[in-house]
Amino acid sequence: MLQLLLCSDVHTFTDNIRLAIKKAGQVDAVLISGDVEAEKDDLLKAAGTIPLYIVCGNCDYYLNTDYPEELLIDISTEQSASPVIYKSTELHYSAIPDPAMTGYSQPDSFLPDSALSGVFSPFLSLIKKSLFSISTAKSNADISTAKSTAKIVKEKRPDHILHRILMTHGKEYNVPETGLLLRRADQWDADIVIFGHTHKFTEITCRKGRKKVYFINPGCLVGDPKNPASVLASCGICSFAVLQIGPEGEINVQKLTL
Repeated sequence: MLQLLLCSDVHTFTDNIRLAIKKAGQVDAVLISGDVEAEKDDLLKAAGTIPLYIVCGNCDYYLNTDYPEELLIDISTEQSASPVIYKSTELHYSAIPDPAMTGYSQPDSFLPDSALSGVFSPFLSLIKKSLFSISTAKSNADISTAKSTAKIVKEKRPDHILHRILMTHGKEYNVPETGLLLRRADQWDADIVIFGHTHKFTEITCRKGRKKVYFINPGCLVGDPKNPASVLASCGICSFAVLQIGPEGEINVQKLTL
């Protein structure tokens, strides 16, 4: 079984990565979906000998670092009896698909917890759908300046690739909405999308016939777990996730907190 530690939005608290590794137990690789606000040496020190995969968040651009904008991470059993990371490929935001529907069914837009409850609950679904339409239109306009003039092609992953992970921070795709991220995943034939930015743990699945795309946001690792007040002040709890991939490609996601 391949066990991947997923974390995001560390915001300088690099020691929390070490604590998350300790709590997770077996860890084959650490995947960080942006906003680390720390140099790579600090992250390598926290991860020790465990392989590290990082993408750049909107709070990381000031760093003197070469974090990629996005990563494709292929999981395969071609060279091993159990799943392993076969290779990783850097991507750039310049090749975002045009807003054509992918054919995947999408759940209602998932929004952060709010005070909308009680008497307003019958209207919550309608509000979510309206906000989804508005925000998707806005994100399409915002992101159009980053489109490449080159023709956008879709890539099919090789048969020996059990799973293909698209890891990105998410701000450029207007998360927590799924529309743009789903198009991006469909473009590269990725079936697992790991993102961050919202500081909120999320696990959601979109379907297209027998095909599925899993969205995972591990939450945030902001704050000192020994000082609950600092964690709460950082909008939430110190959460991360463990993604387990079994010999036949089975997927299990476990949420953990420090």
